[in-house]
Amino acid sequence: MSYKWLQWAKKIQAISQSGMSFTRDKFDLERYEELIKLSSEIIAEYSDYDMEAVEQLFMKKPLLTF
Repeated sequence: MSYKWLQWAKKIQAISQSGMSFTRDKFDLERYEELIKLSSEIIAEYSDYDMEAVEQLFMKKPLLTF
């Protein structure tokens, strides 16, 4: 079974997380936050996860490891 919706949501989340890490513009930051909400909503709609819980997870800054 294909979970195309999950691939889309993960891609939206990754793009927005990257953008949030590098932007200096408050308007861009607001747009990236909206993308986080959109990807959270997609995951919540097609899974058993709560939207706020997913959003809180996605809003966390990733740990950089080298």
